[in-house]
Amino acid sequence: MTRRLSRREFVSRSLVVGGGSIALAHLLSACGGGNESTTQLVIGTPDAPVTLPTVGEPIADGLPLESGTLQIYNYADYLNPETIAAFEAAFGVKVTVSIYDTEEVALSKMRSGSIKPDLVLGLTDSVLARFVAAELLQPLNRGYIGNFENVIAGLRDPYYDLGAQYTIPYVIYGNGIGYRTDRDIDTSVFVGNEGWSALWNPAYAGRLAVLDSYRDTISMALFRAGVFDPNTSDASALSTAVDDLVELATLTNPKIDILSYQEIAGGGRDIALCWSGDMLAGVGYLPEGESPDVLGFWYPEVTPTANDFFSIPRASTKPVLAHAFINYLLDTEVALGNQAYVGYQPALEALTAEALVNAGAIPESLVGALVTPERYSAGKRLVSLAPDVDALWLDGWTRFTTG
Repeated sequence: MTRRLSRREFVSRSLVVGGGSIALAHLLSACGGGNESTTQLVIGTPDAPVTLPTVGEPIADGLPLESGTLQIYNYADYLNPETIAAFEAAFGVKVTVSIYDTEEVALSKMRSGSIKPDLVLGLTDSVLARFVAAELLQPLNRGYIGNFENVIAGLRDPYYDLGAQYTIPYVIYGNGIGYRTDRDIDTSVFVGNEGWSALWNPAYAGRLAVLDSYRDTISMALFRAGVFDPNTSDASALSTAVDDLVELATLTNPKIDILSYQEIAGGGRDIALCWSGDMLAGVGYLPEGESPDVLGFWYPEVTPTANDFFSIPRASTKPVLAHAFINYLLDTEVALGNQAYVGYQPALEALTAEALVNAGAIPESLVGALVTPERYSAGKRLVSLAPDVDALWLDGWTRFTTG
């Protein structure tokens, strides 16, 4: 495992967590650019929701749509090309998509100014506070987003962004283990919260993967050890979890990427830590004629659940068009068509697990990978970490990935 990973992104500055001030004098210096912001880092948690600092004003009402090209920054394979084409035809514009692999990469490139998209998809609340503190996002004008009422009720006023000032939910998902049902996988371990240990089984060496996400993968090791706090600041617990991941590396030589939706479906790997939506997306990557029944997903009793969201950068040159794209994706029928390619569950009230199955969007064999309202509510949340805590996590991640 030789992937070069992001290091600490912070030096000291003032931090606000859930409305309480912590004096850390943390400066968000821009990567490569030397720019600094003066906006506080404000972190919301389910127990302490926050209203994020307002940086700038939403665009005015009644502005005309911009022409030309809408530039979107997104994960790979996270928008249906047919959905993009339909938007282009409906609005008479072009859409280009640039790809990032991790949220940390997106943050770094946008802070340095090396990329200036009009719209960003796929960010989560684990990095939102940093994007806002770096003054990279603009407040939204929901007057342009009439379909906002289609969003799941519980996410219309999210704890990480009260009032949905900067974010609109895109998809929801949970963490678990994806696997091939036609390979020699010991599924007897998939009970309670014991199933994480499957990833340490040397029988899967060379055909196993973990997520290229320091928060998700270290949290998985914490959960395996019985520490069910994916935001812990306990240095001892983190050190033990990383020790366990180093052992995992020795036993199974895992890939570290976010490609299991392709690799498991294509037969290139047998088992992986992944997001629930990866196996739903995997259906579209199966060889022709292969049944979706070969894809399985273990959904733990206790696991992180999350949602990705849409955000519009302050540097967007086409903010009205960006609002229009968000509104377009919040249409129920459009979202269903997009889901057919992306796989992940749209965060829309009407597209319940039952509705997705009834519409034929999800095969019966993968019903267990769907996030029900109960699962979402019970899930753990990965929130933004205080700078000193984040440094502990990143140090541990580097120790794991560099051996």
